[in-house]
Amino acid sequence: MKQTLKNFQLVLLFIFALNVLAQDEDVLFQAFDWNVQNQPAGQTWFDVVTQNSNEINSAGIDMIWLPPVSDSGAPQGYLPRELYNFNSAYGSEVQLRNLINTYHNLGIKIIGDIVINHRVGTNDAVTFTNPAWPTTFITADDEGRNFVNFPVEFSINGDYFPGTALKADGSNGTYGPARDLDHFNPAVRQEIKNWMNFLKNDLGFDGWRYDFVHGYDPIFNKEYNDATNPYFAVGELLESSRVQTNNWVNFTQQSSSAFDFNTKVTLQNAFRDNNLSYLRDGGGNPSGMIGINPTKSVTFLDNHDTGAAQQCCGPGYVFPGGETNLRKGYAYILTHPGNPMIFWTHYFDAGTGVRNAIKDMIAIRKDARIFAGSSINIAEARNDLYAAYIDGRNGTIAMKLGSGNWAPNGSGWVLRTSGTDYAIWTQGGTPPPPPAQVDPFTVNFKKPNSWNSNVNVYLFDASTNAIIPGTTGWPGQSMTNISGTPWYSFQVNPPAGVAAQNIRVIFNDGTNQTDDLSRSTDGWYDNGSWSNDCPSDCTGTPPPPPPPSGNLTVQFKKPNSWSSNINVYFFDASTNSTIPGTSGWPGATTTNISGTPWYKYTLNVPSGTSSNNIRIIFNDGNNQTDDLARGTDGWYDNGTWTSNCPSDCNSTTPPSSTTATINFLRTSSWGNTANAYVYNKATNSTLSGTPGWPGQLMSNTGDWSNYTFTVPNGVSANDIGVVFNNGNGQQTVDLTRGTDGWFRITGSSSGKSTGVWSATCPTNCVSSRGSVNATSELSILDNVSIAPNPIKNRSNLYISTSTRGILKVSISNILGQTRVIFNGEKGSGHHKIELSNSDFGAKGIYIINSTLNEVPIAKPIKVIKQ
Repeated sequence: MKQTLKNFQLVLLFIFALNVLAQDEDVLFQAFDWNVQNQPAGQTWFDVVTQNSNEINSAGIDMIWLPPVSDSGAPQGYLPRELYNFNSAYGSEVQLRNLINTYHNLGIKIIGDIVINHRVGTNDAVTFTNPAWPTTFITADDEGRNFVNFPVEFSINGDYFPGTALKADGSNGTYGPARDLDHFNPAVRQEIKNWMNFLKNDLGFDGWRYDFVHGYDPIFNKEYNDATNPYFAVGELLESSRVQTNNWVNFTQQSSSAFDFNTKVTLQNAFRDNNLSYLRDGGGNPSGMIGINPTKSVTFLDNHDTGAAQQCCGPGYVFPGGETNLRKGYAYILTHPGNPMIFWTHYFDAGTGVRNAIKDMIAIRKDARIFAGSSINIAEARNDLYAAYIDGRNGTIAMKLGSGNWAPNGSGWVLRTSGTDYAIWTQGGTPPPPPAQVDPFTVNFKKPNSWNSNVNVYLFDASTNAIIPGTTGWPGQSMTNISGTPWYSFQVNPPAGVAAQNIRVIFNDGTNQTDDLSRSTDGWYDNGSWSNDCPSDCTGTPPPPPPPSGNLTVQFKKPNSWSSNINVYFFDASTNSTIPGTSGWPGATTTNISGTPWYKYTLNVPSGTSSNNIRIIFNDGNNQTDDLARGTDGWYDNGTWTSNCPSDCNSTTPPSSTTATINFLRTSSWGNTANAYVYNKATNSTLSGTPGWPGQLMSNTGDWSNYTFTVPNGVSANDIGVVFNNGNGQQTVDLTRGTDGWFRITGSSSGKSTGVWSATCPTNCVSSRGSVNATSELSILDNVSIAPNPIKNRSNLYISTSTRGILKVSISNILGQTRVIFNGEKGSGHHKIELSNSDFGAKGIYIINSTLNEVPIAKPIKVIKQ
C-alpha cells in the first residue's frame, strides 16, 4: 500500500511538472481594448473575438485574456454591479459561453479579469444585489457612508495599507467611484471564492487576471488561487519599481505572476531616447522585473489602460507606435524570459507587417522553447546596439536591436527574421522547414499626390536583409502606371528559397518611401493599408482609337487653389516633343464653361499622331497635373478621367450650399476640449469658410463634441478631410468626412488616434441638428461642461445657451435628493456658474441637470466630489 501511494504521488508530481512547463512557455493575448464595447448595431465584442479565433490560433497563442464579464456600472466592466449577471456591454451570456467553447476547442485557455477590490450598488451606493451582500462587507473608512442619509453598518476594518515595503509612495488602495470590499472579513472572501469557482466550473474560465491588486492584502490572492486552482494567475500592480512589484509577488507567496510595467517603461524610454543601454542593469541583467524574477513576470508593450484609446497615465506612457517600433518591441519581449503578452490593437490594427512579424517571432520562440525562466546573457548594451543570447529548452536564440552591427559568435546560427533595427537568429532546436515556392504575385501602389511619377518598388528578403535575387538594388524596380489612374503595378516572381513570410516591399519615388511592408500575394496598397481586391479607382482601360473627326476635346475641373488662367499642354510620348500645331509650354489657353469650375479645349489631332501617344498636362503656369494619357473626349477631375459630363459641368446655376455635422466621442485623456480641423484634400488647404489649425473649437454634449460646417460649392464630400485634436498633443490621423457622422476612437497608429465613423449615433449621444420639438430633446446649440472633475474644493460649470430663457441648474446625489443651485433668466451666449463644497456636501457621486425653459440643454453630467 505504501509503494502504491508513493507511485501515485510520483504521477501527480509528473503531471504538475508538465503543467508548470506548459504555463511558463505560454504566450498571452489581451483580447480587448478600452472602447471595443462600442460596436455597430447587431454586433458585439464577444462576437468579434469569436470570429477571429482561427486567426489568433494561427499565431500560436496559448491564453486569451477577456475583459470583466459581469454586469457593471461602467461599460468597460471595472465597476462590477451584479456579479452573476453575465449580460454586459461586451455581449450576452450566450455569446460569452460560445466564445469560451470556441477557444477551448482550439486548445486555448481563457483568462478572466477579476475585479474584487470594489463593487458598486444597484439602486444606491451601498445596496448590493445578485448576490445581495450586507454593508458589513464594506471597509469602515469607505466614503460610501457619505452617499446615504440613513444609518449604515460598515466593517470594523479599514482599507489594506500596503506600506513602503510594497508601494514606493506608501499610498493605500482606496477607490472613490465604488465601495471598497473588506477582504479581512471571512464572509467576503467566501463569496468571492464562490463567484470565482462559478466562473471556472460553470462558464469555463481557466485562470485569472487580478485587477487593482494594491487595494487589498496580497495574501488573499494566495487564498483565492488555492480555492480555484487556476491554470495561470497574474496581478495588475501599476508600479514602476521592479523591486516593489516583486515584493507583491512574494507577498502572494509566488502564487501569482505580475505585469512587468518596469520592462515596458524601460523599453519605450530606450526607443524614445535612442539609448539601448537602458536595457541592461548594473548587474548585467535585464532592467525590468525579468531581471530579478522572470518566472513571475508578464511582459507587454501596452494594454487597455496604457494604450492610445485610454492613456491612463498620459500620452508619454503609450508605447511609441509605428511599424518599426512595434516590431522592435515585440522582438524584445518575444525572445526574452517572462510570459509575453500580445495586445489586440497592435496585432489587428497596426498593419499586416506587424501582425506577420509577431507570428514569425512567436514561432521562433516556440521552436527554441523559450520559457519564463530562460537564462539570458546580454552581450551588448549601448546607445545604438543591444544584443543578447537566450537559452530555451530546445535551442538558443540570439537577437539584436539597434543600428549597430552585430552577429552571434560561433557557427550553426540561422537568421530567422529581421527588419529595421532588429534581427533574430536560432542555433539548435527544430530547424525551420525549407520555404515553399512562392507563386508570382502583383503588388499595386496608389501614388500620393505629393510624390513624383517615377514610382519604384524595392524588394528584399527579411531573413538575409538582402535584395530578392533577380531584382535590382535601391531604389528598386520601376513600376508601371495603370493608365488613367493614380495606381502603379509590378509583378513579383520570387525565386526558390525565398519564404513568403520574409518578403518585404518598399514603395518609393527615390525621395519619399513607405515603411518596410510585408506581402506575398496580390495586393493593393493605399495610405497605410493593404486590400486584397482592386479599389474602385484602380481599373485602367486601354485608350480607345482616335476620334473619327480627328478632334479631341478635353475638359478639366479647376481646383479651388488654382488661378483662373488654365492652360493645356499637349505632347507626343513617342517623341517626347510638343504635338505639331500646338503651343509650347505652358500650352494653349482653355475656355471656361460659364457658371462652372470646368475648362475645355479642342485639339485637332494632326496626321501621324497616335491617340495612344497623346499626353496632356493641365496647368495654371504654377500648379500642374501629372502627365495624363487621353486619346478620346474626356472630363478630368482630381486624378480621374470620365467619358461623360459630371453633374456639375453644365452651365447651370450653382447648387445651394449644404452643411455637415461631425461628432467626436472624447476619451478621458483628451479632457473637455476638442477641435475639428477641416481641409480640402484635393488642394491640401484649409476648407473655405473654416478656421486654420487647430480648427474650430467644438461644442460639447455630454461625452460627445460636435461641429457644423458648410460644404463649399464645387467641393466633393469625398475631398473633405478632418483632423480632431485637443490642441495639446492629442490628435487623430487624417480622416475623411463631408457628411453627417459620428467618430469614436478604437486604437492608434504612429502616436495618433484611429477609429471608426458611423452614419448614425452609435451610443449615448445626441445630434446637434434638428429642432427641439419635445421636452425630451436637447436644444441644438446648447451645451454644458464642467471643469475640473473630480472636484476637490471648487469647480466651474460652463453653459452655452442659444436663446434667452429661464436657466435652471440642480445637483442630485445618487439617492435622488436634489438641490437647485441656480434658477434665473439668462440671455443667449456663454455663462459660468461657480461651484463650491457647499453645493455638494459629502464626498461621493452627484448628477448635474440643466434646463432652459424646462427643456434639458444637455444630458446629465456625472460629477465625483472628492
